[in-house]
Amino acid sequence: MANVRVTITGMGANFAKVQATTIAAIAERQIEAMARETETVIQNKIQERIKRDGSTGHLASSFQTVKISGGWGVGDIEYLNANAPQWHWLNFGVAQSGRRIPPGTNENPRIRGHFSPDTKGRFTKGSPSFAMNPTKPIEAMNYIQATLNEVNGIIAKVLARG
Repeated sequence: MANVRVTITGMGANFAKVQATTIAAIAERQIEAMARETETVIQNKIQERIKRDGSTGHLASSFQTVKISGGWGVGDIEYLNANAPQWHWLNFGVAQSGRRIPPGTNENPRIRGHFSPDTKGRFTKGSPSFAMNPTKPIEAMNYIQATLNEVNGIIAKVLARG
């Protein structure tokens, strides 16, 4: 390969500062693009792992790209805990409290409610009231790990776009 030498003249003392600013701006755009791609991937991973019909998509849409100190991220923990508290249980198969079996009510460890065709077979608390005693743990969806498995591909894809 031939050696190429470039000489830049007339830029003055600000050249290094301008270059650093330009590189930082490009890097910021690329990191944001990687976060947005990651958001799409994690939302798709969640949707692919849904086992029941009638999903609202609320959990998937709760994973959003957010500006954080020093860059960008996907899935603000405080937002998820407030707006989609099931995120931890569904991803890891265990509640943040360590519980593995879904809880009932405070008065009764069994959940009282009913299944209804109007809700596509989802259990609804309240009247008419029949006891349901959950005994099977919620199976982990592992959507966070599945997304992390694709991060190198996301980085390569964004960097290839330039």
